[in-house]
Amino acid sequence: MTIQKGDAVSARLYVLLAREAPRAVVFRRGPSKWTELIEWRTDTDTFCDGQWFHGRIYERRCDLSPSGRFLIYFVSKITSKTLADSEYTYAWTAISRPPFLTALALWPKGDCWHGGGLFRTEAEVWLNHRSSKPHPDHRPQRLKIISNPKASGEDYPVWYQRMTRSGWTRIQEGRYPPSSRGWRTELEEIWERTQPNGTTKLRSVLEAVNFKKPGGYVESFWLMAGDHNFRIAGADWADWDQAGRLVFTRSGQVWTGRWMEDDLECTLLIDLNDRRPSRLVSPRWATSWTAEPE
Repeated sequence: MTIQKGDAVSARLYVLLAREAPRAVVFRRGPSKWTELIEWRTDTDTFCDGQWFHGRIYERRCDLSPSGRFLIYFVSKITSKTLADSEYTYAWTAISRPPFLTALALWPKGDCWHGGGLFRTEAEVWLNHRSSKPHPDHRPQRLKIISNPKASGEDYPVWYQRMTRSGWTRIQEGRYPPSSRGWRTELEEIWERTQPNGTTKLRSVLEAVNFKKPGGYVESFWLMAGDHNFRIAGADWADWDQAGRLVFTRSGQVWTGRWMEDDLECTLLIDLNDRRPSRLVSPRWATSWTAEPE
């Protein structure tokens, strides 16, 4: 499809699901270099607006604690000020109380390689940095931090572990060799996850985008229900939520779907397109390790 002048471009959405509570965080990107955090209570399908970040949040290097109370995220903010800042630098990993970004703990990174991390438990964090030394004003509390002395790569170290932990199985490893035209797909990467307490499978297929640099790919999602292989048209993220419900995003909207014999019955939960960056101050509870939301 060709985008004509004046056409609206949909927001880009990515979701993290907490694994022990009906909570999720939606990363809403757009306009360019702006991302909003939105809290999603998946048991009631209510959404709560959070803070905006002017920079790049690397969603695939982020994670929620099992309860969903804490978010670990990796970001970069490249300006003349941050490039000259040797204390915080222009890229860092931090832990916050979603949907807010106020850093309770922070690890300056200094570049955009690796970074981010995973909550192994509510009290233990695997940090994809070669050192676990935090910023002196943002030290972690009540957390055991385990750094990765062999940290390397970009999204894959965190994303791969998070997918596997969440019940996804890689059934085919992708091969994306370089060519004179850019990186091409020699073999698609395929992941599958079976519906909790069910038999329907959700499949993710990753293909390389023909860019001049590695790391770019497009992802499509399919339902494998009996003899049916059904593509979820336009989906840019999909998973089974904590109740085993199919949830997915497309065109800046969050949807749920139910397989009905030979078709997917879809219900729109929220349209997140009509939003603009705004300033939101963190409430008191979001600046504390222990306070509960007011």
